[in-house]
Amino acid sequence: TRTRTRTGTRTLVARAAKPTLGIFYATGTGNTKRVANSLKVHFGDLADEPQPIGASNAKDFEGYEAIILGAPSYLWEKHRVSALDFDTIEPPFDDFKDLVGTKVAIYGLGDQKEYPKNFCDAIGILWEHFSLRGAEMVGAVENKGFEFKRSRALKQGVFVGLPLDFENQGEMVGDRVEEWSKQLKREFFQEGSKNQS
Repeated sequence: TRTRTRTGTRTLVARAAKPTLGIFYATGTGNTKRVANSLKVHFGDLADEPQPIGASNAKDFEGYEAIILGAPSYLWEKHRVSALDFDTIEPPFDDFKDLVGTKVAIYGLGDQKEYPKNFCDAIGILWEHFSLRGAEMVGAVENKGFEFKRSRALKQGVFVGLPLDFENQGEMVGDRVEEWSKQLKREFFQEGSKNQS
């Protein structure tokens, strides 16, 4: 976006500043995309337009202070990030710690009744992956209101990202996303921020 201002006889062209938050998602049924669009609404001009991860690469992360990643509900191939379409954003060979200084939060979908033994596993797998890349991981939430047997997203008793269950708790998704957005605004832009007043 460009805006023109005239000073005397000179015309100055100013570019709008790039948003500080990037939102990327993988989706099968469209639910992760819907959550990404909802997050964009909550963050307003702070966030860029959500992008499908399959059409992105690691360079698309550059310039963002913070990144939100959305993962689909079922991990088809255990232990493989590529099963989530996230293989397109592997770090460059010459910089495996490419996300040092960047804050990253993850949300993921799950079905605690159909898949109680791997509920929202994708959150945990991506958390591990981006932690290794040097990112500062934020967005953890308490394990409350869910019934499942195991989840790779659960570490030391808390979820390392936001779990969402459209199938069994669809009426709670909107409120959970809204509350998480408020939490992330604090963790992304206030806690430890140089711009904090």
